[in-house]
Amino acid sequence: MTRILKFCLLPSALCLLLSACKTVGVSTTAGGFAEVSPTIANEMILDSRQVVILDVRPASAYRGPEGHVASALSAPFETIERQLPELLPYQNQTVLIYGETDADGELAAKLLSLAGFRNVVHVSGGLRAWIERGYRTVNAQ
Repeated sequence: MTRILKFCLLPSALCLLLSACKTVGVSTTAGGFAEVSPTIANEMILDSRQVVILDVRPASAYRGPEGHVASALSAPFETIERQLPELLPYQNQTVLIYGETDADGELAAKLLSLAGFRNVVHVSGGLRAWIERGYRTVNAQ
């Protein structure tokens, strides 16, 4: 398969993956968003450049010693509603969300789903689970 064909098929396959409730590693929540493990989230990031990653932890944590997932945008939960106009260009893309643990990430995922974002995916366990599985982070310092 040529690179161009793979590139064209990848976004379609990712959308199919997220829309299918029975897909291994992806579960759909009552809040209208999908939930994946850090392992599946890492694969999504590696397989597609069209995934937008949002870190909903406080800005100090985003820049802190634990760092953040590479290419993640800082969208602290306490200000995410005010940031919605800035996030609207990503409304039709896959938006991968994580917080420190589950609670803040799930709330942000639900908020974006309610705001009309179509493909919202929450990383189960947040950044802690990401680090526990051995995935790297980067620092903004």
